[in-house]
Amino acid sequence: MITRIAQVSDAHLSPSRPFFAENFSRVAEAVRAAKPDLVLATGDLSLDGADSDADLEHAVAAHAAIGIEWRCVPGNHDVGDEPILGGRQPYNATRQQRWERLAGPTAWVHDIPGWRLIGLDTQSLTVNEAQWEVIARGMRDAGARRVALIQHKPLAEHFLADTAVNYWPVLPEPRGRLLAAGCPALVLSGHVHQWREREADGIAQIWAPPTSFIVGDAWQATYGHKLLGWVEHEFHQDGRHAAILRQPEGLTQDDIGLMPQVYGGLARSDG
Repeated sequence: MITRIAQVSDAHLSPSRPFFAENFSRVAEAVRAAKPDLVLATGDLSLDGADSDADLEHAVAAHAAIGIEWRCVPGNHDVGDEPILGGRQPYNATRQQRWERLAGPTAWVHDIPGWRLIGLDTQSLTVNEAQWEVIARGMRDAGARRVALIQHKPLAEHFLADTAVNYWPVLPEPRGRLLAAGCPALVLSGHVHQWREREADGIAQIWAPPTSFIVGDAWQATYGHKLLGWVEHEFHQDGRHAAILRQPEGLTQDDIGLMPQVYGGLARSDG
């Protein structure tokens, strides 16, 4: 038996600033036509859900309107950044409560034949102790199922032993705690706005491309491929998995570094 799952990521939707609405509409149409069994949205559903009920509510409704059963996890533009990183929108209880009220739990477990999907909020791993109970229990009770973590930020830029503390990956300390809870077979993430499929340290890792925009080379190092689209996953009951990049026609590939009207100016990359 095969469970087909569509992963969409980083839509950055807003009812008042619809910069990326047309791209999402095209992706949603393609996903709807593919008729997967489940849709996973791996964060940054909204342009500014961290501070706007309207943005987050609109983004959740747009994903739900695909018309297929779906689950989601928050991104930093939905609930704020890790407090240790600073910035103008640190994760806090108010932002968490907004997400829970409009989008659902920050951590969850969803079983499919042969697999257990564990969704979690990478932005709050250092401060939201309640979700650790969901993660630990999900790992512990998985039985013979293989485990896939569903999250916004990737585990690491390169390897699990990375010590860099920056905006893109899960921070080293919570990464270590995640792996201590149990070793997943697969991690699905977004956030970097690049498509990347690889195995590192024995864990298969898929970085979904965004539906919204890329971050140009002047502003961000290249780890994979800077493009737009969505990912079709095939989860086999016997534990196998395959990922297929899908790129609908007509997507507009904007560079966020050239759009200061969205999030302001970006710092130049030194990588």
